[in-house]
Amino acid sequence: MIFYSPIERLAVRLQHCPGIGPAALRALLAQVEDSGLSPQDWLDQTDAVLQSRFGLKPAALLALRQQEESMDELMERLAAMSIRILVSPAEPYPRRLVSLLGSSAPPLLYALGNLDLCDQPAVGFCGSRKASPKGLAVTQECASLLAGAGVNVVSGYAGGVDLAAHEAALAAGGSTTLVLAEGILHFRVKQVLRPYLTSGSTGLHLVVSEFPPSLAWKAHNAMTRNRTICGLSQALIVIESGLEGGTFEAGKTALKLGEPLFCVEYAEPAPSAAGNPWFLSMGARSIKRSRAGHPNLTEVLTAARSAMTLPADSHETFLLREEPPE
Repeated sequence: MIFYSPIERLAVRLQHCPGIGPAALRALLAQVEDSGLSPQDWLDQTDAVLQSRFGLKPAALLALRQQEESMDELMERLAAMSIRILVSPAEPYPRRLVSLLGSSAPPLLYALGNLDLCDQPAVGFCGSRKASPKGLAVTQECASLLAGAGVNVVSGYAGGVDLAAHEAALAAGGSTTLVLAEGILHFRVKQVLRPYLTSGSTGLHLVVSEFPPSLAWKAHNAMTRNRTICGLSQALIVIESGLEGGTFEAGKTALKLGEPLFCVEYAEPAPSAAGNPWFLSMGARSIKRSRAGHPNLTEVLTAARSAMTLPADSHETFLLREEPPE
């Protein structure tokens, strides 16, 4: 059974108060730390102090006082499912997220699975839910090769490219991180991943959500989730992107953050890849097939290794010595 620290419990309670979004939650947690008060001592302050000194609005304060029993039930449910609560920037909150996103990193994460994957070289995948057969094939090949080289494959657990990337990584015996656009209590293992996400393979995957555990899927959350995918990765691959939507925004986010962005270059892009030429024109690095017929992932692997050291293996050697693209 998992036991949560007082600050983790307080963070969850504050997240469930109306009007306390990620920025306000981050600021409040910093104020609690700076005050020198323990979380319980902070909660024991009078309403007047919490409003005047810490800026709690009446609606948030009312919810905070009324939610204790429901929050205890929630924490028990999370603990029974072995879900970890990570509060930024304390360990084991992913250092990469703080390093890349800074003060805009999610202040709170819920995680299920192997947290050590956050310290592994990682590459994010994004692409259309309605990707072309060619796009899905490229996804599977790229994810399989990278996973075989010891790179953790990070994606958003949606249909299309996301699910193809997760499946290919696990099928190759590698690892994958599933970043949700909903609360972690909504997580269900999709049928295609059931052969891999068994109780005996918990070391090969990590499920992450930055949203309140019971929150349902929302389009806006998917956009936010894509920023977290960037933050958990050393590089991002755009498989197929339209000229608007979640994948397009994810690619633009990587460019804005200065994260290495790679984009598959097609001789004849499918309609679902209409945005790929735009990213290539904006400085994304091209992924093409080499003369040997494999995706040229040398630069992707180099970016993934930028702050990490990978043991040499046959897949890594293949990627680094493959023929140049045509």
